[in-house]
Amino acid sequence: MAMFIRPERLVDSAWIGHAPFAAWLTAMARPRRFVELGTHRGMSYAAICQTVCAEELPTECHAVDTWQGDEHSGAYGEEVYQDFASFNARHFAGFSKLMRTSFDEAVLSFADGAIDLLHIDGLHTYEAVRHDFETWLPKLSDRAIVLFHDTAVRERNFGVWRYWDEISLRYPHFEFDHASGLGVLQVGSEVPAGVRQLLELEQDLEGARRVKAIFSGLGDAIVQRRELENAHRLPAHSAAASIELQARALAVANRALAYRLAQSESAMRRLVCSFSWRVTRPLRAVRGIFN
Repeated sequence: MAMFIRPERLVDSAWIGHAPFAAWLTAMARPRRFVELGTHRGMSYAAICQTVCAEELPTECHAVDTWQGDEHSGAYGEEVYQDFASFNARHFAGFSKLMRTSFDEAVLSFADGAIDLLHIDGLHTYEAVRHDFETWLPKLSDRAIVLFHDTAVRERNFGVWRYWDEISLRYPHFEFDHASGLGVLQVGSEVPAGVRQLLELEQDLEGARRVKAIFSGLGDAIVQRRELENAHRLPAHSAAASIELQARALAVANRALAYRLAQSESAMRRLVCSFSWRVTRPLRAVRGIFN
């Protein structure tokens, strides 16, 4: 049920759409140590930490960032760090550490083979992403999974997609297209079976399509929640905008319902032993509650 996460921290970020997958991956992979390179306002980091709490995992979490910005995130003030540091202290103090330093300095704090889950989301140029991966590679364990955000962005000198095209030829992988793109890379040889099954869907186009639709749909619902929250803060003369956003949220829910009702009996039989069937089991369980 981790994929049905309701994020406690919801800030404007392209990562909102990947929160359900991040929660599922954390629950499935059960990492002993998670490191995020580039945290900014903390959307992705908080979603993973929230899952660590919910699943009662013995995971150590480390957020690495200077909290000064870069050419892609833009410069920002001290209030961004202070806001997230306060949130982290209230919710995750027992297992989460904010490391306010550069990535190259932080890497010296970790032993080789110590990290099970690494999220690379710092400066998004080709050179920076390649440097980050190669610098941190020795620190990855035999269970290691690496996430690359913004694999679908091809503007403003973003080069994640270029490096992803190269590195994904060398490792088992899976890529989500929504929310600016997210690459999932298996670096360790001993990742949990459920994660391996996800990565094997790159060879199963229909299974991959279904899983992408599930997680993008769940992500859309959280995006709509954030947009509705923002709309409620608008002045009274913007009431029309709020109504439009609510209509969009209902449309997302209707599309999800239509997708589930459209599944034929033969399609369900084909999925019964597949990874996509197992991944959607919580959806079926929730539907059964209300039948």
